[in-house]
Amino acid sequence: MSNITKRALAASLKKLLERAPLDKITIQDLVDDAEVSRKTFYYHFQDIYDLMEWCIVEDGKRILEGNVTADTWQQGLRNVLAYLQGNRAMILNGYRSVQRQGDMLKVNLSRLVRPIMEGIFDSQPDHERVDGEDRELILKLFSYGLVELILYWIGNGMKPDGEYLVARLDRIFDGSMETLIRKCLKK
Repeated sequence: MSNITKRALAASLKKLLERAPLDKITIQDLVDDAEVSRKTFYYHFQDIYDLMEWCIVEDGKRILEGNVTADTWQQGLRNVLAYLQGNRAMILNGYRSVQRQGDMLKVNLSRLVRPIMEGIFDSQPDHERVDGEDRELILKLFSYGLVELILYWIGNGMKPDGEYLVARLDRIFDGSMETLIRKCLKK
């Protein structure tokens, strides 16, 4: 029952974000639309931002499933961008609402991007011979860079097209992580 209620609240939030910025949506708006009580809302979530985060994390698990390796990362990224474009009003209304939301979007995009980068890293030859600190630095470099690029893309009205962006990134990324791993191999 718990996940059914969470999904109902998530659907209501997405519906309301089609019409209004996040900072204009109230808990009362959500519970009225989802036909649950305020007490039920607060049983599951601390606030609207907590619900928004839950939506992104849950959707992220679904859209990345099976697409976090060096051979499939492009599809994983396509799925992320398609999700963002498919939820354009929700994302843009959330992105433009308040600073806290922008930070939350960055954190949650990192949660979507990090497994892609880990999958690419872990599928490279000799990756296990890279020192833990170097591994973390490489993953942060690629993850943070991609997250900032996606945020820029969102802020630019999700232009250019997501497929075009993936193709350009594929060309730029090709072999770059493998090169960094070779440079960091333990002697």
